[in-house]
Parts: sequence; C-alpha cells; structure tokens
Amino acid sequence: MPVPLLKYRVLPTARIGIDELRSYIVRTFGWDTWRQTSARLQETIAHIRQFPESGHVPVELEGFFEDSFRQVLSGNNRILYQVRGDTVFLHLVVDVRRDLPSLLQRIVLRLM
Repeated sequence: MPVPLLKYRVLPTARIGIDELRSYIVRTFGWDTWRQTSARLQETIAHIRQFPESGHVPVELEGFFEDSFRQVLSGNNRILYQVRGDTVFLHLVVDVRRDLPSLLQRIVLRLM
C-alpha cells in the first residue's frame, strides 16, 4: 500500500526562487532545459511529500529552529522545506551555487 502524500504549499520566497530560476534557465539554455528542470523539481517535491524525513538539515541552519528545516537536492537546485502537521511548506528553491547565508539574510531583512 503506497504511503499517502502530504499536502504542500509553495511559499512566496520559494515562488520567487522558482520564477528567477525559470528566467535564468530559459534565457541561458532555452525552454527545453526549463521543462526538464521543472519536471525534476516536480518529481523531487512529490518525493518530499511521500518521504518528508528524507531530506537533511542544511549545514547553514543547524541548531536553528530546532532543526525543523530540511533540504533536498534536485539537479543543481536545493529545495528548503519544513514539515508541519500534514503539510510540507516549501520555503526556498535556489541554485546550489548561491550563497545561502547571504540570501537568507536578505530575505529576513525584507521581512522586517
């Protein structure tokens, strides 16, 4: 019997990351590459929904938030998420080469 999928929400910070990623990939590599990347992201999200504990705590966030944030890699992208109850909250979708501490600092400063 298959494990039921958790619900999920793409938060605004993740939506911005996906939009930026799409713009960059389409501009640099074309629509076919974006379609492949998008399909891989969707597969990864489905995996998270089925196995939410499969991700690991990002090194940059160890010790914060009771280690409730996790990440998984999807190609050259990291997906940062948090599970609360029966819902996976997608916080960030970002290229692995981006400086995560600087990005998180900019997000926090925007929220203040």
